[in-house]
Amino acid sequence: MDVQLFHEIGLTNAETKVYLALLKTGKTTAGPLLNETGLQNSTLHKTLHSLVAKGFASFIIKGKTKHYTAADPEHVLKFIKEKEAKFEAIMPQLKVLQKPIEKQEAEIYEGFKGFKTAMYEMIKDVKPKDEWLFFSFNTKDPESFKHVFNFYKEFDKDRVEKGLVIKGILNKNIEQFAHMEARKHAQMIVVDEHTISNVSICNDKIMFTPWEDKQISFLIHSRQLADSFRQYFYSIWKSAK
Repeated sequence: MDVQLFHEIGLTNAETKVYLALLKTGKTTAGPLLNETGLQNSTLHKTLHSLVAKGFASFIIKGKTKHYTAADPEHVLKFIKEKEAKFEAIMPQLKVLQKPIEKQEAEIYEGFKGFKTAMYEMIKDVKPKDEWLFFSFNTKDPESFKHVFNFYKEFDKDRVEKGLVIKGILNKNIEQFAHMEARKHAQMIVVDEHTISNVSICNDKIMFTPWEDKQISFLIHSRQLADSFRQYFYSIWKSAK
């Protein structure tokens, strides 16, 4: 039997030993329990007292002697549920005390399927009017990546359904593909100077898709980094506008 479960609900080693011994012996005095558990007399009586207090045991007095009985094992479930109910009752107070912790981590996705998974992860928790900013997907041979541009076209439907505001910056050398990536729901500008590419920013997430050497996408959760890229985006956006 996995006695660790009793420890996890708050019983000590001694309490677990005595409770299990009570179940096996039935109604009994302290003497047989000393033999069954191997505990010292003082420890046994202290443990019996705590089990009675917790509702795991009860006793009757015959003459001057106490006779102990284990509570039904179903009491364990009741005990757990009572603790859970008490914890749920103070949950609102704990939430008020809780200090938000910003998630900061990086994830790597491989291949086209991984790229799509990462894209949907980007918009998982967005709200209407949140912004999706991007520096256009760009490669040396855009013709080889038409399936990516076509995916963006389909992905737009999901972004629009979520009420995202979509803005993008394209380098002039890929302006001919703007119709594949921009669509009517995105605000687009084309710039002459070289800028970064293959980067998307949404809330506290940034996605990099450097697909020249290998089709790997990087999804980073970082408010600080996202804000930095957002500032860079708008520094170009405002000057171009």
